[in-house]
Amino acid sequence: MKQFDWENFYKHTKDAQPWGYLMKAASLVPTKGKALDLGCGAGRDTRYLLQEGFEVIAVDADPHAMAILATFPQGRLRAVQSRFEDFTFEPEYYDLINAQFALPFIPKERFHEVFAHLKASLRPGGIFAGQFFGLHDQWNTPESPMTFFSREQAKEELRDLEVLDFREIDEDGHTADGSPKHWHVYHIVARKPANL
Repeated sequence: MKQFDWENFYKHTKDAQPWGYLMKAASLVPTKGKALDLGCGAGRDTRYLLQEGFEVIAVDADPHAMAILATFPQGRLRAVQSRFEDFTFEPEYYDLINAQFALPFIPKERFHEVFAHLKASLRPGGIFAGQFFGLHDQWNTPESPMTFFSREQAKEELRDLEVLDFREIDEDGHTADGSPKHWHVYHIVARKPANL
């Protein structure tokens, strides 16, 4: 897998509509309080969450993302430049955690630990929306540091959440800039049970 051109990705996505899975998740949240947008990129979902009335912590490791977020209204937004594996997840803090096409970039040796912290930081009844990548994904090469799962492994990571939507896509498509790519993706919307 070649080095991903994040600046080019932001150019193609900064004016895009929010992801549908995020909009579904936001409609299920009992309280529009605190939201975490992991891998916020050019802010397509951060902007939507702010418009919906959430307080948003938007996290991305790339300085270009931070520069874009600096142009957003700052009252209910806190931008944090950090890798996910270095971010401090606060227990039972977020009503909604959004991670659209972001979590697979966590190094495979750190994924389980980081995702466990993510789940713990959801408030009881809170909603997670995001994706895992499957084994057939084009970016799953021997040298890739990214994380890829079988369907069974993906379900195991979600075992302590109430899965509201789990859809597997295994098909040819394109990246944001139009480059062809084979995608193997598990789209997920899940709720943290009230008793956890």
